[in-house]
Amino acid sequence: MLLKIKTLDIEATDYPLVLMHKDDAKFLGVRRLGRVNIKLGDKEFVAVVDLTEKLVNKGEVGLYEYLCNKFDTKCGLNAEVTLASPPDSVHFIKKKLDGNTLAKDEINNIIEDTVENRLSDIELSAFVSAVYTRGLSNEEVINLINSMVNTGQTLNIKRKPIFDKHCIGGVPGNRTTMVVVPILGAAGLTIPKTSSRAISSAAGTTDTMEVLCDVSFHKNEIERIVDKIGCCIVWGGGVDLAIADDKLIKIRNPLGLDPESLLLASILAKKKASGSEKVVIDIPVGKNAKIKDANFARKLARNFITLGERLEMEIKCMITYGEKPIGKGIGPSLEAIDVLKVLSGDGPYDLREKSCEIAGLLFEMGGKAPRGRGKEIAEQMIDSGKALSKFRDIINEQGGNPKVKIEDLPIGSYNHTVKSEIEGRIDFMDTRMINMIARACGAPDDKGAGIFFHVEKGERVKKGQDLFTLYADKETKITNALEILDGSPIGVEKVIYDIVEGELSL
Repeated sequence: MLLKIKTLDIEATDYPLVLMHKDDAKFLGVRRLGRVNIKLGDKEFVAVVDLTEKLVNKGEVGLYEYLCNKFDTKCGLNAEVTLASPPDSVHFIKKKLDGNTLAKDEINNIIEDTVENRLSDIELSAFVSAVYTRGLSNEEVINLINSMVNTGQTLNIKRKPIFDKHCIGGVPGNRTTMVVVPILGAAGLTIPKTSSRAISSAAGTTDTMEVLCDVSFHKNEIERIVDKIGCCIVWGGGVDLAIADDKLIKIRNPLGLDPESLLLASILAKKKASGSEKVVIDIPVGKNAKIKDANFARKLARNFITLGERLEMEIKCMITYGEKPIGKGIGPSLEAIDVLKVLSGDGPYDLREKSCEIAGLLFEMGGKAPRGRGKEIAEQMIDSGKALSKFRDIINEQGGNPKVKIEDLPIGSYNHTVKSEIEGRIDFMDTRMINMIARACGAPDDKGAGIFFHVEKGERVKKGQDLFTLYADKETKITNALEILDGSPIGVEKVIYDIVEGELSL
């Protein structure tokens, strides 16, 4: 069927999608979300079909902006449109939905089609759902990891061995990466750290590091920085390491699905693509963290270690407390301030303590410290000023101001402090609500927005004492955040509820 191209000045999906009039589609025998082959002179591709009666006329085929840019097409040109079959990977996805084991080449087929944008979002959702309901064997996870690595870029760092760390997530603040990396770098270890942006939290490591310097670099730029100074803290999305994983994450997040098999594959594929050889995985456990049960955390840790051995990676896992934020500030600039203070020998004790524990374990894994002495060396790196100096080297190499001071960092010009209504003890800190409130203030897009905590969990407070302060760039955002405060993100419980006395007194 010969159809005239109509350019649709609309951004749609990453995968090839065309719009056909429903009468033309009926004549051709294609249904909505079926596939057609589009031939434009010597250019040819397969696209998913959507149907309309209004946006394109009979005799036309609408091409979205993605395809117009890719194939440099113009209105008025004719395209030959024929019926096409779905890729084989669609059948393999159904095979997993039916509960069957996928072979190595079948998994590779699914990942290759994901990277090449041959699968629609619905088909990828089906794959994520299949893994969520049916699971993957360790052999399938290994094949998935290798396919993700082989279809993306890999770092070629000359300095060996390569160290790394990762946190499963779910804890506000927790900017340990920005402390651990310069500690290790100051001791001469190699750690090319790629990190993520916030998805549902108030800030990711990338969002916080971006306050201080650039974070988007190509593969060769990352290699140059690391070969020169031994470390970096960059955005993983700026370089196509395990690119299939990034596409699957976009599907998983709106569904709220985080199957264990994909969690393992996602983390380990990125580590393998970075060339990591010695890795510490931080697994926070708490009712609002990603991992809610300590027994499941231990099972997950064992799976990380087992899979790591298959991938020639030495992995150790730390199961950590996930019932409170780590650090005083929540939001990019506020978290950056915590990091600078810790590296200067001050700052929140919990951020320093956890960072030194992680760095210490990596020192021991790398033979830089005897067992049980790694944390001591990590602390020396901070107290001597070497870690801060290395952090400034990182900022400089990534295009920032190495002389940056805390007072240089942007903080929201509007603020509101919430005070305790009673005397008592801080009983709980709702990490999920903390993230919601910080995002309502504007974080992470507004770098100076977020929450600063004046108190810690377990601390005794007096009536009228400052609990936390909200920061935002606009007063309306403070108002929006206060509306969420109908239930406070931290709870103050009375130490003594009441005194009961009898009528008889001596």
